[in-house]
Amino acid sequence: MTYDTTQRVTVSLPPTLANYLEEYQKTHRISSRSEAIAQAIVALREKELAEAYADYARSGEFIDLETGEGLEEPGGEKWQ
Repeated sequence: MTYDTTQRVTVSLPPTLANYLEEYQKTHRISSRSEAIAQAIVALREKELAEAYADYARSGEFIDLETGEGLEEPGGEKWQ
């Protein structure tokens, strides 16, 4: 992973998580702890998005992306 810009963040971890992070980094040949943490955050974001999609699919509120069928304005009028 490469980034155009970065922001420094300090993280304190319990020893068990810090040890796991070190082992994970070595096992997966990740160049730095920062990269390993970045990958973990991306995985968390993807998991949350997948859960949101699953909730949406279970809701039964589907939108036809070609016709806009299923979209409504806040006042209840059909979107056009």
